[in-house]
Amino acid sequence: MCRTVLSWRVPLFWEARYLLESEADHADRALCHSVLGAIADGRSTPGGIADRIGASLSDVSHVLAVMSNQQLLYGEPDAFRTGLTRYHIAEPLLAIEHAVAWPHRARCEQEDAAGVWRRVRATFDSVVAAPHFAQLCRDWATRHAAWETFGGASRVAVRGTIPDPGRRTRLDADVVVRASVEGTPGTLLSVGLARWNETMDIHHLERLRHIMSLLDASGEYTQQTVAACYSGIGFSPELRAAEARGEVVLVDVDRLYHGE
Repeated sequence: MCRTVLSWRVPLFWEARYLLESEADHADRALCHSVLGAIADGRSTPGGIADRIGASLSDVSHVLAVMSNQQLLYGEPDAFRTGLTRYHIAEPLLAIEHAVAWPHRARCEQEDAAGVWRRVRATFDSVVAAPHFAQLCRDWATRHAAWETFGGASRVAVRGTIPDPGRRTRLDADVVVRASVEGTPGTLLSVGLARWNETMDIHHLERLRHIMSLLDASGEYTQQTVAACYSGIGFSPELRAAEARGEVVLVDVDRLYHGE
């Protein structure tokens, strides 16, 4: 990061801007930058992005379609909310550019890159690395997890959000795995949380249990749904003990990269 991505003397520092300028029409370029900045800031739905940047929903939807066609973004349906699509930045350089490099461009050009990196590391972890880690976990759940881990030979995995009326909020599940029957999502196989830079403990399992109770109350069949925790750091002894009792599936980096 310090030697290349955050150093203005290295061509890679400018690559993300050149990439967007080569792909986007001139008239849409500024709006593309604004949309990417909003997504990097945590807004992922067309309506949320439009509100964040003060643009019309039709203009934002057009830009989202253009960048999706160019594979700079990808849209993902919500596991529990029919008709809701969230957008994510597909190209890592663009994610880093709009979350880290662009907001600190003046510092990058004037200060030592190591000092800038110390300031932006937390943002990089939460905005760039954590969503990418969650996507790796979804990929693992669909392509590499053994059949007996979740059941269901063919699976799809996406993020899901469910209302929590008692707390007047919404709860996110990072890895929602369903059986896929002829390309159509079916039985709910697993609900999981992914934490890139956090040791997971028993309160994460309690959160998953609460999410599944809300799903059960909404009419979703959860009697055989597997709770799963995915961590880039590791798990507490209490959570390991819960795994031994068959209460949760734990997936660390070794399991992600070396299979079952």
